[in-house]
Amino acid sequence: MLERINQVNGEIALSKSQNVSVNKVLLHEGWHFRQEGSEEWLEAQVPGCNFIDLLSNRKINDPFFGDNEAHLQWIEEKNWEYKCVFKLEEDFPDSTEIELVFEGLDTYSEVFLNGHKVVESNNMFIEYRTLCKEHLRRGDNELFIKFRSPILETQGLQKRLGTVYPAENDKSDHKLSVFTRKAPYHYGWDWGPKFVTSGIWKSVYLQPVNKAKISNVHITQAWQSDTQVKLSFELEIFAFEQINGELFIDSDQVSKKVSLERTFEAGMNRVSLSLTLSNPERWWPNGLGKAYLYNFAIRLMIDNSLISKAHQRIGLRTIEVINEPDNYGESFYIKVNGHPVFMKGANYIPSDSFLPNVSKRKYDQLFDDIKQSNMNMIRVWGGGIYEDDYFYELADEYGILIWQDFMFACTLYPGTDEFIDNVKNEATNTIKRLRNHACLALWCGNNEIEMGIEFWEWKDKFGYSDKQYEGLKADYQFLFHTVLPQLVTTLDTNRFYFSSSPIGFWEIASDDRKGDNHYWGVWHGEEDFDSYKKRVPRFMSEYGFQSFPLQQSVNKFIAKEDQRIDSAAMKMHQKHPRGNRIINETILKYYKAPQNFESFLYLSQLVQAEGLKIAFEAHRNAKPFCMGSLYWQLNDCWPVASWSGMDYYGKWKALHYQVKRSFSTFLVTGEMENERASFFVISDSLTEQAALLKLVWKGINGQTISEKQLELNIAPNVSELTLNEDVGTLSSEPFCCVMTLEVGGEQVSRNILYTKKIGDVELPKPDISCKLWETDGVVSLKLMSSTFVKNLYVEIDGIEGNFSDNFFDLIPYENTTIQYKLRKGDKLGELSFLSVYDTYNKCQ
Repeated sequence: MLERINQVNGEIALSKSQNVSVNKVLLHEGWHFRQEGSEEWLEAQVPGCNFIDLLSNRKINDPFFGDNEAHLQWIEEKNWEYKCVFKLEEDFPDSTEIELVFEGLDTYSEVFLNGHKVVESNNMFIEYRTLCKEHLRRGDNELFIKFRSPILETQGLQKRLGTVYPAENDKSDHKLSVFTRKAPYHYGWDWGPKFVTSGIWKSVYLQPVNKAKISNVHITQAWQSDTQVKLSFELEIFAFEQINGELFIDSDQVSKKVSLERTFEAGMNRVSLSLTLSNPERWWPNGLGKAYLYNFAIRLMIDNSLISKAHQRIGLRTIEVINEPDNYGESFYIKVNGHPVFMKGANYIPSDSFLPNVSKRKYDQLFDDIKQSNMNMIRVWGGGIYEDDYFYELADEYGILIWQDFMFACTLYPGTDEFIDNVKNEATNTIKRLRNHACLALWCGNNEIEMGIEFWEWKDKFGYSDKQYEGLKADYQFLFHTVLPQLVTTLDTNRFYFSSSPIGFWEIASDDRKGDNHYWGVWHGEEDFDSYKKRVPRFMSEYGFQSFPLQQSVNKFIAKEDQRIDSAAMKMHQKHPRGNRIINETILKYYKAPQNFESFLYLSQLVQAEGLKIAFEAHRNAKPFCMGSLYWQLNDCWPVASWSGMDYYGKWKALHYQVKRSFSTFLVTGEMENERASFFVISDSLTEQAALLKLVWKGINGQTISEKQLELNIAPNVSELTLNEDVGTLSSEPFCCVMTLEVGGEQVSRNILYTKKIGDVELPKPDISCKLWETDGVVSLKLMSSTFVKNLYVEIDGIEGNFSDNFFDLIPYENTTIQYKLRKGDKLGELSFLSVYDTYNKCQ
């Protein structure tokens, strides 16, 4: 086992310990890079990319600041070279072989070890392994990598095929992204910049191997009853020579162990072992129980010496996707451990334009934000990347189901043998890597391509002949209806696959009754938010509305003099051509005109949150007809106006706080129509619950007009219309109804139903009192106002995290307490408030 890497004069010295075949040796230090043709070698970060390295060497300005994106497009058209010198000490172990492993090369590269070409890459998404012992030597060794420009490389491919593909989000000339197996969003999207990167974007290391290695482990579950499951371990063992070995499978969490002694022939050996568990602890999604995980160790021994080992962590559960004809049309819902579960979540895009910047700490915070907001599913969208192993490990731990797209989105793709073979390699690598994860719910072939074929007029826009377009569609059919489903069936037999999301199209109202749907009548169709009530599908897998980051975040990427919506810098950070107009017009529908830039940013978040609140409640009210609500989008890859609920810096927008409220296990909702109010109670719990519903009608000054309490027995997993009452019979005109739901004496949901648009109301001036204290690293604020305060935003300078609640309403003389857990480096600064009243009244 290699135990340490010593840095000496910019080189890496590798020394040994024991158990040669067990541990890998990272090659992350001592790297340098240059633009091809340059004489100057500069220090490089690995994992990293050319943009990161240019920035750290002060050769370019911050790509995310102002309009710098426009000035950095030259980088993608250059070739880049990287090199590293590492030293093998004399006592380096003499193993049978040594693998050189690149977990990710972006994208077109040639790798040379001591002058010998050992790897040639053309796919960002796959791992490259090569045996390299014959090329290594004691003392100094050099790795040299030449990255070819993805733009120049694919220009040649495009010219050879002679087809411009309909990748309308791709900002490159001739839509070059379709020709390369690289993250599509790198070429630009309507929320992201165009930064076409190159570099060693994931880990690189040496892996000593002695005689044999465990190459792959696939664990399948066969539930023989509710209390008994048979685990099958399908192992791939590669032996460099014929050996007599013994396999062991065990876990500290189970009493049974499995072993097998046999001869392994030179080459690949496939071995099956099984283990049956009684009364196992099941894995549950967030909100329904513990996401319990079992840890299994698989060891290959020869003469009582450890030769190779692998670890697998699995959750024991059943997951079914039910997509079949039913009384409503065509269902689409998820069953976990035999129970239909309403999916609550969002679409996830990569967390940075420069992927090596996404640290484990950032992933930790991401999943903490997901869990806190009561989600149970994330869709890994097909225009990004297959995420890091750590991402899926956290999803396992947090009980977050993953809808996994293959990396294809919004365009047709080539059908050449070379392209298909590349995709087969990519899909095989990805399926094998992810299939053991408890979180993995389904595979989807692509994002919106079948909708594009049907509605986006590609044939006319791109001038395809009938024959050409039919050929393009035939290529589509082969890739997504033959190649990918066959690979899923072979490698991940029991997992659900479907070719393209959505199944139903928002352009056809009757399609709301079949499969999943991306409803873009709101935003792209510029419909009113009430459309969300009318257009409820079986499973809503995309919908959304844009907003801007708040002032604190905007200050980080826009200079003060450019902080106006029509500045060149701000326009660079608004990628949708109609975005600013749609946001502004929607603000004026629901609120009074904002008095300044900061107020505009804040109100953009309110209309986003209030609009999606309508959607969240409509979807959950319609359970079990509708069984999923995944909004677009969870996060950002750079600072921008977008559909996200959290900005690039991790600040929760008003939307994410609303998600937390609307996705709670128990929810009370209210609707007004023709002076009648309807109240719904929704429960995702799998057990019946005794509850108390409180409804308090209030006037604008906080006076109580009417109140009632209802004792309820809430059935499991249900949405119920609990009460319908005539508001016109109340003694005076109400401003709102405060709804609270208690289970076991604890408030589990609080919601407010308004009788008027806030923009039509003259709100009173806030009169806020605040008590602040800190206990054990947690800052608490108790807030109260003698007047009604709409959407109070609380901010403390010097903190980077998020409060337990924000953008909330203060009812006169009711206390509200919020908390903040201090992070390392936080410094409590000035406390400030912002509410709707402040957006059209000058601060006094």
